[in-house]
Amino acid sequence: MKNLQRDKSLSDLLLVATVVLILGATGGCRTAKKVPADSQIKLSQPWIFSTDFQKVLYKTNMRIYGNELSGLTLIKKTGKDFRVVFMSEFGLKYFDLEFFTQNDSIKVHHLISLLDKKPVLDLLEDNFSLIFMLFPKKTKERLFQDPMTESMVKEFKYKRNRSRYTYHQYFGQVSTIHKKHGGSNLIISLSSFDHLAPQTINFNQRNLSLRLEKIEP
Repeated sequence: MKNLQRDKSLSDLLLVATVVLILGATGGCRTAKKVPADSQIKLSQPWIFSTDFQKVLYKTNMRIYGNELSGLTLIKKTGKDFRVVFMSEFGLKYFDLEFFTQNDSIKVHHLISLLDKKPVLDLLEDNFSLIFMLFPKKTKERLFQDPMTESMVKEFKYKRNRSRYTYHQYFGQVSTIHKKHGGSNLIISLSSFDHLAPQTINFNQRNLSLRLEKIEP
């Protein structure tokens, strides 16, 4: 329980810091400028899992609609697609989801009864689709550059959904993701990348808090 309280406090601090960073990079910072589509500036592209990524194991704490779960999350790349399996340390599988890059769809291999509800599945699909950078066709893109902080912000807009990725100007690692849909806000913070994947991933939303911390082999 103490670990969960400490994780919650850390998540709350990260949430505040991330909101400040995003507002500064996209709206409140006057140095951030839109990069024209025909710009000749050589810039890196945002990434969370590299092209060479195969699989990673994360220690996981999850709070969803007042319920708390903990265990291990395996994220595995299968061709161009991604599979996410969250299970307890005793092997009880909480969910097993597969995300397809070609048509921006998801296949549910397994969900425990506690999670087998449409609002829960929508939250999981929305969050993991963002870190796998899966977007519907006809999604519009805009790019902003902040020369003072050496950060970039790439915006993806589809209908009422607007997602912004803040990332390193030269190396491309994404530090924060902010998605706004109507009155709902979702913030994901990432840190300590190696050349394949982030060390930590923190999801913060009104009904979902999820912290993933990489387990070194």
